[in-house]
Amino acid sequence: MSSVMNFGTAPVEARKSEVVLEHAKDFLDQYFTSIKRSSSAAHEARWKQVRQSIESTGHYQLTETELIYGAKLAWRNSSRCIGRIQWSKLQVIKTICVHILYG
Repeated sequence: MSSVMNFGTAPVEARKSEVVLEHAKDFLDQYFTSIKRSSSAAHEARWKQVRQSIESTGHYQLTETELIYGAKLAWRNSSRCIGRIQWSKLQVIKTICVHILYG
């Protein structure tokens, strides 16, 4: 029996900057809404920083709090996980964050 997921062997192409910008904007909007700072000066400043980074390099770095929020969000949205109801209680250990960020 095989996995439900089939990754195939097609080459992976880098996402276009427009797609990365769209996803980054959506993520930042969700993040700042979750901390009740949507449309704040901090939100606008962070979006400007992210947009400039994507336009110049094609990617951007998440802050530590954005990474933790993203991990919780991914767990919450994981439909196959029966334990996801506990998503808000997820605790990310800092050494794991450092490993993910800097390998």
